[in-house]
Amino acid sequence: MEKMEQERNSFFEPQRQSRTGIALLFLYSLGQTVRNSWALLFIFIFKRKDISTTIILLIVLAVFLLLIVSAILKYYNFKYYIDPENEEFIIHQGIINKSTIKIKKDNIQEVNISQPFIHHIFNIYKLEIDTPGGTEKEISISALSHKNAVDLKKYLLAENNVKSEKKVDVQEENTDDKVLAISTQSLIKYGFTANYVQSFFALISLGIYGIYQINDVLDKAELETRVDYEKLSSRFMTFSIPVIGGLIFLVIVLGVIINVIRTLIRYHHFKIIESDRRFSMEYGLFNTKNSIVTKNKVQIVTETQNWIQKKLNVSFIKFLQIGKKDDDEKNTAAIPGIHKKEKEKLIFSIWQEEPDFKNVLQPNYRLLILNNIKWIVFPLILVCIIDRNLLLDYGWLAVLYFIIVELFLIISFLHLKLYYSERFIRLQSGIWDIDYRTFEIEKLQTVKISQYFWQRKANLGTITLYTSAGKFGFSGVDFSKAKKLFNYIIYKIEISKNYSK
Repeated sequence: MEKMEQERNSFFEPQRQSRTGIALLFLYSLGQTVRNSWALLFIFIFKRKDISTTIILLIVLAVFLLLIVSAILKYYNFKYYIDPENEEFIIHQGIINKSTIKIKKDNIQEVNISQPFIHHIFNIYKLEIDTPGGTEKEISISALSHKNAVDLKKYLLAENNVKSEKKVDVQEENTDDKVLAISTQSLIKYGFTANYVQSFFALISLGIYGIYQINDVLDKAELETRVDYEKLSSRFMTFSIPVIGGLIFLVIVLGVIINVIRTLIRYHHFKIIESDRRFSMEYGLFNTKNSIVTKNKVQIVTETQNWIQKKLNVSFIKFLQIGKKDDDEKNTAAIPGIHKKEKEKLIFSIWQEEPDFKNVLQPNYRLLILNNIKWIVFPLILVCIIDRNLLLDYGWLAVLYFIIVELFLIISFLHLKLYYSERFIRLQSGIWDIDYRTFEIEKLQTVKISQYFWQRKANLGTITLYTSAGKFGFSGVDFSKAKKLFNYIIYKIEISKNYSK
C-alpha cells in the first residue's frame, strides 16, 4: 500500500523523462539537421573532388558531437511535476536559455498520448497537453513509459481538486467502459470516397515541387542537366485530348489508391472507449495516437458526407471542444468511416438526445445572383479589361468556366440551409462533401444579425453565430425570422450564464 501511494505521489516531485529519451532527442535533432541540409549532402557527393574527405569527416564528427551534447542537456534540463498548492502543471526546459512553463490545471483542455514510429522502437510514448489559446497550447513530453503517460493523463484530466489527487485512481480504464471499433472495411469505404480531389491536386503539386527542387539542387551542384519547363509543357500539349484525359484519370486513380493506403495506415485499428464523462480514441499503425473527447466540453459536432458515402452508410464526424479552432486539424477529434447507428449512439451519449429539427431557414435566390456577380461576371469583366483578345482566342475556356462555376454555385445554394430547434442549431453547406455542423445553443458565445441598406426592401439579412472556435455566418435569409431566432438564442445564452453562476 505504501509503495502504491508513493507511485501515486510521484508526479508531485520534479522528475525527468525516460532515459531512452536521450537517444530519441538525438535522433530527432539528427533527422532535423539532415532534412535541413540534404542539398549540401547532395553537393558533397557530386563535388567531393573539390572538398577534402578529412574536412567532410571532421564536419560530420563535430555535428554528431554537438547533437549528442545537445540531446543530453535537453534531457537533464527537462523536468516536470504538479504543484498541488497552486494547482499547476510545471515544466522546466532548455539547453542554455532555460524556461519554465506553468499550466493551470483548470485550463487543460485535452491530454493526448501517441506513439510515433520511432517511439515504437524504444517502447516509449509521447504526451501532448492542449489548452484553449495562448502560449500554453500543445505542450509535449516526448519520452514516457506507457504507465507514466496514462497515469499523468488521468491526473491532469481529473475533475476533482489537485490537492486531493492522492486519492485519484490511476489504474487502467474501467472494464465496464463501452468499446466501439471502426472496421477495416469501413475505413476502405471511407478511403475510396473521401479526399480524392485533394489527393489529385496533392500529387500534381508534389510533382511540380519535386521538379523545382531537382533543378535547384542541380544549379547548386553546377551540373549541366536541367528540366526544361517549356519543352515539357509543349510536349504534353502535343498529346491528343483522349491521351491527356487518360493521364489525368490515371493520376486520379493513383490518388485514390494512395488515399486508401494512407487512411488504413493513419486510422488502423481505430478504437473508441467510452466512459461516463469522455471518449478515448486510439488508432494508428506506425504512429499510434490517443485523443480524448470530454463530453460536457463538446460545442460543435460536424458530420461530413457525400452522395456515395450516404449509399455506403459511412461518414466522417469530428468533435470540436470548447477553446478549439475549427480550421486546425490538430485541434479536432475525428472518426472516419463511422456508420449511422454508431454515430447516433455517440451523439446521444454527449447530449442525451438526438437533435431533431422542425424549423429551417433557406437563403433567398438573390444570394445566388450575388454569387454569380462575384464569381462569374466580375472575373470575366476583369479579363476583358486586362486583354479583350483573351476571350476571343479562348472563348471555349470562358464557356467551360461559366458552366462549371455556375453548376457549383447552384449546387452550393441548394445545399445551404440553417435548421434550428429549442436546443440545437445545424448549419448545412457544401457542394459534393456536405458538412452538417450542429451547435448546442447554450454553448454559443453570442449571436449577431446584420442588414445592409439594399437588403431592407427585400427584408433580407445575415445571422452570425460566434463560438470559441470562430464565427459561422448565414447570409441572404428572411430578416424577420432571423431576428426571432436571434432573440431566442440571446435568451438561451443568458439563462445558461445565470444558471452557471
